[in-house]
Amino acid sequence: MSDTRPRWPNQLRAYDGTTAAIGRGVTRLCVTSPTGTGKTTMMTDVIEHYRNEGKRISLYTVRRMLYSQIARNLERDGFTFGRIASGHDKSLAEPIQLCMMQTDVSRRKRGFDSPPADIVIADEYHVFGGPTFQDVIQSQVTNGASLVAYTATPIDLQNIDELLIAAGTREMIQLGSLVPAHTFAPDEPDLRHIKKYQVGEDISDAENHKAIMRPGVFARVIGAWKAHNPDGLPTILFGPDVAGSKFFAEEFAKAGIRSAHIDGEDVWLDGETYENNQDMRDQVADLSKSGEVKVVCNRFVLREGIDWPWIQCGIFATVFGALSSFIQSGGRLLRAYPGKDRAIVLDHGGNWHRHGSLNEDREWTLESSNRRMVGERQDKLREKREDEPIVCPKCNKVRSHGRTCTNCGYMAVKKSRVVIQKDGTLKEMTGDIYKPRYTKREANTADLWKQMYFRARSQKWAATFRQAEAMFVVENHYWPPRDLPLMPKDPADMWRKVADVPREALL
Repeated sequence: MSDTRPRWPNQLRAYDGTTAAIGRGVTRLCVTSPTGTGKTTMMTDVIEHYRNEGKRISLYTVRRMLYSQIARNLERDGFTFGRIASGHDKSLAEPIQLCMMQTDVSRRKRGFDSPPADIVIADEYHVFGGPTFQDVIQSQVTNGASLVAYTATPIDLQNIDELLIAAGTREMIQLGSLVPAHTFAPDEPDLRHIKKYQVGEDISDAENHKAIMRPGVFARVIGAWKAHNPDGLPTILFGPDVAGSKFFAEEFAKAGIRSAHIDGEDVWLDGETYENNQDMRDQVADLSKSGEVKVVCNRFVLREGIDWPWIQCGIFATVFGALSSFIQSGGRLLRAYPGKDRAIVLDHGGNWHRHGSLNEDREWTLESSNRRMVGERQDKLREKREDEPIVCPKCNKVRSHGRTCTNCGYMAVKKSRVVIQKDGTLKEMTGDIYKPRYTKREANTADLWKQMYFRARSQKWAATFRQAEAMFVVENHYWPPRDLPLMPKDPADMWRKVADVPREALL
């Protein structure tokens, strides 16, 4: 590493671990570290190391905003590189290539090969799951390249042999690379109307819009923003869909609070719509940083990769069904910045109980999936193996445990939260969020579960234990006890396919 900038411990671990892994023959490595903890530096350190060894390096990304940001960082650090992206001349002779994945896919369809590489770097690898992008990456690996993938959310990973965990969130908060999130939950939508909701999956934009955009929605959002962010600190809002995001930007503007909206095609600012290009994105970023624009609204285009550490408040006017969406979006808020000692999260989507705190460390493995991690959390809360978080009925601050609010000192006598009904009215919900399941043990329950077990492990169905359990409920109208023979000993195995869990791991 030739530049003398100090490195965080996680960056050193990532560099040492990556070079060591490739040195011992690992060909598909994923490096994970929390959002905002120097992933770009990790990548450029690896690029420099292998460039000095005479290797060819291709760095892939799939987001235009990320592409421009990475290009500026490479130029800042003195790298010369070719560009595989629309609107740029190709310089294929350069040993370093910055590739827009969609452009390389298009070139391959026209008969051109991907630039030859010894090292392939994939930025934000959690979005590389589709077969088209995987075909590009795996063809590079087949041709002899080593893959180094980076993501803050190593969830639903494909074709990875080894996971390198460079750091957890709590360590980086203690070191000052991140600031803690203080979450407030003024209200949340009633999701009972969603018939096909899958645990751990993002709901559709249409369903999200229906859930969030109830009568009186803006009054609640702006009321919470003024109450918990009275100084109007720079804010980013995640809306339920593009139309909902623009609605919030327009309503903030009507209320005299300068705002902007960004989507994949357009930028809305001061009542005018502009093409989403680098100049407009830079203008919005500068206005946000200076405090002239108070709130920048989006659906998902600002979810990954943006470097706006001055943002101190986040409004979640959306339901994050997937843990990866929650962490990536929330990660925009935690980056350290001079004078910033915390991030304010205003959660209107019920994400605080669905996913827990942004300050938590997650137990990442190569088997981590959105459905498994969200489902395991719900099981732990339902079975009282973990305490449900608590929202203060007086100030809306979320805390992990205890009767007394750490923000206002209010002592609660019961759990409660405010749920928005279809007509926009507010309803106080009391008691536990995740109720214990109705389990029962009939004389034939063990036999019924045994039959379900063998159906689930068949090649025709190939179900997980959780899917088999759900089918048991559909057919028998009660949940089977989890201490039955042929149930997993480890609750985590409930989210694995039945056929993949060895018999010695079963009761």
